[in-house]
Amino acid sequence: MTLKNPAFFDKIAKFSGNQAGTGGLITFKDSNWLMSIVLAYQPHFRNQPADVQVFWGYALFGDRIGNFVPKPMSDCNGEEILRELCGHLRFDLDIVESANCIPCRMPYITSMFMPRLRSDRPLPIPRSSKNLAFISQFVEIPDDVVFTVEYSVRAAQMAVYEFLSIDRQIPPISPHDKSLQVEFKALVKAFR
Repeated sequence: MTLKNPAFFDKIAKFSGNQAGTGGLITFKDSNWLMSIVLAYQPHFRNQPADVQVFWGYALFGDRIGNFVPKPMSDCNGEEILRELCGHLRFDLDIVESANCIPCRMPYITSMFMPRLRSDRPLPIPRSSKNLAFISQFVEIPDDVVFTVEYSVRAAQMAVYEFLSIDRQIPPISPHDKSLQVEFKALVKAFR
């Protein structure tokens, strides 16, 4: 979404208590689409004009009927997506009147929302491969967490070090899931 009026960003800051770029994504848990938006620090792009704001959003269930627009997100144009968003925020539509929303489908945008079985993903270097490797979050690295940048970097390191015979250790996977300290902190956070 591209805006030329800071009113939406100002209203989101008031709504969330976070200035753009300081909070996490905002997920509308009651959204049939399970819609989320992210307002990054502005300017987000190099050479972005000072009077322009950009943000992005997505839906995990874009094939479901919306709460405020009676059709699936996958069938909506940008105006309809903004109408659904404003409905969840309880914002008047005039706040996004001059917004430009360009919808796009990205079914494989990220692997963390896809099923994860050992058979779903190849190893970074498939068995018997001499010159082909896979990198990114769509490979299987046992005991690692796909959501991290380190996962993608680790997959690339595994491929490069193997094929170029580089004698260097791949950084070890931190077993946070087995750390009593991490588990205790998570428990304390859960009850705050």
